[in-house]
Amino acid sequence: MTPQTSESVTSVIVESTRPARIGTRIAHPVLRTTLQQFLRAGAWVADFGPGPAELIFRATRLSEAPARMLGAPRGTHRHPVFFERFDAEWLWTAPVSDPRVDRDAAILYFHGGAFIAGGLNSYRRHTARLGTESALPVFTVDYRQLPDAHPNDSLDDALTAYQYLLDEGFAPEKIIVAGDSAGGGLALRMVLTARDLGLPLPAGISVTSPWADFDSTARMAHPNANTDAVLPAAGPAMVVRRGIAIDGVLDPSWSVVNHDFTGLPPILLQVGSREMLLSDALEVARRCEEANVPMTLQIRASAPHTLIHLGAELLADGRDAARDAAGFHRAMIEQASTGRSAA
Repeated sequence: MTPQTSESVTSVIVESTRPARIGTRIAHPVLRTTLQQFLRAGAWVADFGPGPAELIFRATRLSEAPARMLGAPRGTHRHPVFFERFDAEWLWTAPVSDPRVDRDAAILYFHGGAFIAGGLNSYRRHTARLGTESALPVFTVDYRQLPDAHPNDSLDDALTAYQYLLDEGFAPEKIIVAGDSAGGGLALRMVLTARDLGLPLPAGISVTSPWADFDSTARMAHPNANTDAVLPAAGPAMVVRRGIAIDGVLDPSWSVVNHDFTGLPPILLQVGSREMLLSDALEVARRCEEANVPMTLQIRASAPHTLIHLGAELLADGRDAARDAAGFHRAMIEQASTGRSAA
């Protein structure tokens, strides 16, 4: 990675990247006047009550079917894997070997979408590109979502997928656990839970803009609540009220930021400087510092939420972010291969 500035704070390295390029700067007003307005309207309707919320959640999920037309980059190999309660798939591109035969190393990926959107179809191009950049196969998981399943069920699916890789013969020190937004928070929560269950931990965690705190108080008070180009301030709070809280009660243990991070592997966290989930990212960094967990917090100038990577096909800044993540993935796997200390 080539940060413009780098500051070491105990185990946490904070990197600020170069100023945003013109494409990223243009994306802000475009997204604020299009996608954010659509999401704002959906959040407003959903907050009328349980019925409208379920309607919006299900309507959002419908976008996954037409996303199949996006396909995958040319040369990508795909193999579906079916579990009892969810589906997943392998993606790899030559010269990477077929992960069903060569069980050397892999990325385990959890997509974003606020637990109401996203899936294998909409994320296929992104995860395939990330695997190609990282020279690793990607196992991406279509975990259960609202309104049919709670994020606790999503966590069960994430653990099942991780255990599947271990059972298939992948060494934990050769696995990178990754995700973005809701999937980024899920990735962190899965590794924390694996630690508590006594499972061997992966080589590293690579997350983009993780939704790590279901309590919206800190996010709403942060200046970025008014500068995010994608997420309306009311969006995550609505999903919590209408989907995640049970009988109006939100269990603090469901939020990643309320856990002790002791013993976790190295973490790369990429987030935009103006997005709402910067607040969550800073709390994750604080937990890493308290637990002396090696972490690189990369704050990318003006990068819109999730477009840090998802916009890699269109935005040069997105391609830079993807290359930085891929470099982290390869470094973690190489350290496991050579026996060097991950710290």
